[in-house]
Amino acid sequence: MTAHRPGEAATAYGHAVDQLPALASGRLPLVDAERALTESRGLAGDAAACALAAGDPVEALRLLEAGRGVLLGRGLGRRDDDLARLRAQDPRTADRLAWLRTRLDPAVSAVPTDPAVPADPAAPEGTEAPWELVSEWERTLAAVRLRDGFADFLLPPDPAVLLAEGAEGPVVLVNVSRFRCDALAITAGGLRAVPLPRLGLAEVVDRTTAFLGALARLQAAEDDADPMAGPVAEDEIDGHLGWLWDTVTGPVLDALGITGTPAGECPPRVWWIPTGPLAFLPLHAAGHHREAAGRTVLDRTVPSYAPTVRALAAGRRRAPAPPPSFLVVAVPEAPGARPLPGAAGEGAAVAAALPGARLLRGAAATRDAVVSALADHTWLHFCGHGTSEPLTAVGSRLLVHDHLDHPLTVAGISRLDLSGAELAYLSACGTARSGFTATDEGLHLAGGLQLAGFRHVVGTLWEIDDTLSVHIAERVYAGLGAPVPVADRAAHAVRAAVRGVRDRYPRTPSLWAAHIHVGP
Repeated sequence: MTAHRPGEAATAYGHAVDQLPALASGRLPLVDAERALTESRGLAGDAAACALAAGDPVEALRLLEAGRGVLLGRGLGRRDDDLARLRAQDPRTADRLAWLRTRLDPAVSAVPTDPAVPADPAAPEGTEAPWELVSEWERTLAAVRLRDGFADFLLPPDPAVLLAEGAEGPVVLVNVSRFRCDALAITAGGLRAVPLPRLGLAEVVDRTTAFLGALARLQAAEDDADPMAGPVAEDEIDGHLGWLWDTVTGPVLDALGITGTPAGECPPRVWWIPTGPLAFLPLHAAGHHREAAGRTVLDRTVPSYAPTVRALAAGRRRAPAPPPSFLVVAVPEAPGARPLPGAAGEGAAVAAALPGARLLRGAAATRDAVVSALADHTWLHFCGHGTSEPLTAVGSRLLVHDHLDHPLTVAGISRLDLSGAELAYLSACGTARSGFTATDEGLHLAGGLQLAGFRHVVGTLWEIDDTLSVHIAERVYAGLGAPVPVADRAAHAVRAAVRGVRDRYPRTPSLWAAHIHVGP
């Protein structure tokens, strides 16, 4: 299909991709919208592959942005510039649309097991999106788009607008499709397609399975009588990092002219947007770390992630942040989970280092207390357990003290409106790992906090060492500045902290490769 008539295939795929938002309609709660989008996983990647085969990288970018992060895009739309632009002309209609969106958007729909935010009291019991409100939303939206200058109202941005996001450093989408694999790099000079002929979907799936298996064996090695079980698993992880460099990140950086470690200079920022199963693998840590040649992403760049280009753009265009206020949540003993003795010390140390920080610790860190405190603070540091739900990502949760009765899930977090929030540091397990079913939706704890309003999130891709996490957190906050930390330094601070541990333990990547920065 892609070899003979890729243009026709891209057009047909494009029609299908453009229907994806309907699958995540306001008629559905978030958990049902996730399930609906699961049925179309891989569609945007295949569509983009056909567009690239037809020689149209701009259309490939449009298709990836339209078909990925659908739920995230709806949440970002709650706070974008379109409503403000409409409000300047017609405040009554703008306010009505804002009200309707809070009732209809899957990102703010109630989830029965996580009532962190009260449902609309006017809604019939058991109905989160009444049909009459859906009809009013659609009628009003159609009417607004008929006005002069509003044809693109609350629609994904034109690709030409997204191309401006490369001004601060390359933004690299790595597309994995059954047809072909490529990187699309948005740079200051425009959009560039980088073919990745050594990368294939089947191998990515196999590598992901093997990588997650090595992590599982490493965790089990603590109780293994074989003293070599841990080192063997670390060697396997290191091998995957080398493969990622040889197959994905190395060719991309070479094509962009980022070919060495800058001497005495700040390395360039690079944002990675992996697609499909590649989202489980640590592109930021790719490289050959046991040699001194500098063939690693961490040595050549300051790496960050973004779920989509438009999510990155939304974070960048936010209004100046208010003076920072700090919330620290420490849960060293969550019911039903193994104790984390380091969490108490980490919480106390971080709270002492942040001016005026409020500390919620132990039994005081209930779901309602945390949700209430988030509304009054622009920074969050959470140290404790996090769980990643592979089959229903919106059920992934932070284990607050009363999590058995009142879970704080991705669904609950994403419903919060924290428009002025700046930075969330999640010192917990797997807070940036997507579920297996909707890998292109960014439905993990870090994504939920971005959806709620945080510009920057520091998270982890797998379970982290309790003691070492304290050291990394201290190094990150030191890199953010004193006496008042600056959130926009987060990417540099995370890189410096991770490289410091990497340089001490190059043969044990599980200790340092999990930490990532998400945001502008």
